[in-house]
Amino acid sequence: MPINGRFLAEMESLKLSIDGMGRLAGKLMDDAISAVLNGDAALANSVVDRDNELDRLDDEHERQLIQIIARHQPVACDLRLLMAMMRTNTNIERVGDIAVNIAQAAMRLADKPPLHSRVDIPRTYKLVRDMWDEALKVCMSVDDLRAAELRSRDDKVDEENQEMITTLIQVSMEEPQFAFQATNLIGISKALEKIADQAVDIADEVVYARRGEFRHARALHSTA
Repeated sequence: MPINGRFLAEMESLKLSIDGMGRLAGKLMDDAISAVLNGDAALANSVVDRDNELDRLDDEHERQLIQIIARHQPVACDLRLLMAMMRTNTNIERVGDIAVNIAQAAMRLADKPPLHSRVDIPRTYKLVRDMWDEALKVCMSVDDLRAAELRSRDDKVDEENQEMITTLIQVSMEEPQFAFQATNLIGISKALEKIADQAVDIADEVVYARRGEFRHARALHSTA
């Protein structure tokens, strides 16, 4: 079936809505990390509440995607783009859940003596946040060249995560009174690493949409 103007308009509208969802996820991430750094339990609680909007958008986008496929019966690159958008929608929803996990850790830490000065959470978060912003940009532009470059940036986040975990384990051993805080901060560090992974997954979906290269096949090829 030939692709018409209505299909293109519906796809553009869907892309814009998914981009807005991604930006909302980014705001939840910002507020969750701010809650950790400032011991702000109220802000952390608001992150948990606002995640409901991401869940609603996730369902709404899935319904729209199914309707577009049924109405227009796209093939080839158009169908791949729709499938990529569907999986990106899921990636964004997962990031909202990860932000909630960070916020819940912030609530647990709010009334405890702070320990986050022992590790550089803002530095790691900036790396992750920049990756997230880039993933959304390449998703909107469907720029497979920029998307392919994003995977390499994940290595630095992995290094930061390992460094932070090593430091926090050492603190737990040497200062057991801070073990609770260190354990929660390790969870936050791992959560940031997972967000970076979701950003890479979104970029890989762009490559799939453009080139038809499956994500896991590309990952195996890049490590060969």
